Order: sequence, then C-alpha cells, then structure tokens
Amino acid sequence: MALVLALFWGSTYPIIRIAGNPDLILLGRYVISAAISTAILVRFRKDLGNQVRTKLSKILASGAGNMGFVVCMYYALLYIPSGPVSAIIYTYPLIILLISGLAGYSGIGSKTALGSLIAFAGVLTIYAPSQLDIGGTLLSLLAAVFFAVSSVISSRIPIDLVVLTAIQNIIGLPIAVAIYILAGGGSEVGITHVIAIVHQGLGASFLAYIAWYRLLTRSIGVASSIVYMVPAAAYIMAIPIARETPTLYQILGLILVLIGIYIARRRGS
Repeated sequence: MALVLALFWGSTYPIIRIAGNPDLILLGRYVISAAISTAILVRFRKDLGNQVRTKLSKILASGAGNMGFVVCMYYALLYIPSGPVSAIIYTYPLIILLISGLAGYSGIGSKTALGSLIAFAGVLTIYAPSQLDIGGTLLSLLAAVFFAVSSVISSRIPIDLVVLTAIQNIIGLPIAVAIYILAGGGSEVGITHVIAIVHQGLGASFLAYIAWYRLLTRSIGVASSIVYMVPAAAYIMAIPIARETPTLYQILGLILVLIGIYIARRRGS
C-alpha cells in the first residue's frame, strides 16, 4: 500500500505540470473534494458540534495552511519541472521539526540541525546548477512551509482526522473559487484537465488520505517511508508523463534531501 500511495502522490506533480491552468484544476479539485467531504460530515453530524466548537480557530488555520500548500505547489509547477518541485516540497518534515522546536513542542537537537543543513544543501544543489526559475523555487519552498505549519497545527487539534480533512476541504472551496475568478476564469476544459481534476479531487483529496490513515494505523514506520518514496516516485513518474529527464545535479540534490531527512528524523535514536 505504501508503494501504491507513493506512486499516486508522486504522479501528482507531472500530471499538474502537463495540465497547466492551476486555477481551473484547483477549482475542480475542491468542488469534488468539498462535495465528498460534505457527505462525510453529514455522517458525523451528531457529535460534529462537540468536536469543532472549541477548536474552530485552529481548524480554520490548518485549513488555510493546507490550501496555501496546494496553491503554491500548483503554481510552482508552472515555472519549474515536477521533480525539483517535489524534492523541495518534501523538505517539509525538517520544517515541521524546526517549527516544533521553536514552538517548544520538542527540542532542536544536533541531528535535526545537521539533517536540515544537508537537506537544504540538496535544495541548493537542485536549484543553482539547473538555473531553475527563482519564482518556482520560492513557491515550492513556501508550499513546504505551508504544509509544515498546517501539519503542526493539525497535530495539536484533538479531533477525528477524517473530520478534520473534510472540514479543510470545505474551507478550501471558497478560496479556490476566489482564485479562479481573480485569474480570469473561462478556461477551456480539455481531457488533460479532466484527468487532473479527478486525480486531485477524488484521489489526492479523498482516497489517498483514507489509504494514508489506514496505513498509519497499521504501521507508523511504513507510513513514514512515504516521505522518502514520494519525491523519488515523482522523478520516475515525470519521465513518461511529462517527458522530463532529471539532471545529475537534480538527482544528487534529491539524494542529499533524503539523507538530510533521514538524519533529522533519527534525532531520538
């Protein structure tokens, strides 16, 4: 299941890359995911008020952070190839460790610091020799920060994770509508867009999370391996889908990122 999930999430990057029109894909994703999420919340309606009442501000903040991650990721893929975007975004576990340390939830040990330095050296190795667009690179880093912040906030909310994900999807819909309108709207919908919307709305926002939560209940260790598998899968999937061939520097940078994450995540061993 971990391998299937990694391939699915890894395929997100080249699919969005070739589809283009991020505002259209964003709107389609949240229309589908919000509809499914509404049906889920109807099922939990009896105790929904008790779960949400005292946690609304944190839920809204986590939803906004998750939406920021998706928006930055989609728009980053307009400017730089899918492989580098995935590698940069998957520095988010390190950012989670750093935020948790600064917030006092956990300490920042020497392994966390060393792993962070190695991983960000990997980001520089991906960026500098390849002459990637600076805007796309910064959007990828911002996406990682948004996802890390959302993850830290979500982890501090005592609420059913399925309910939380459903609410986050619904929160994202009006933001997606606003972005679509501001972007001008009116884009023609082609078959590539339809595939991307279904892939994201039904898969990435719903089915993948169900598989993720099920995997977490079976084995946290196996679930953690997703962090290492997704960026590698994105590079592999980008070859047939987006016809992207990674450079030697990008591969070296990816290896450094993964080594850095590995070192930082072993801080307690």
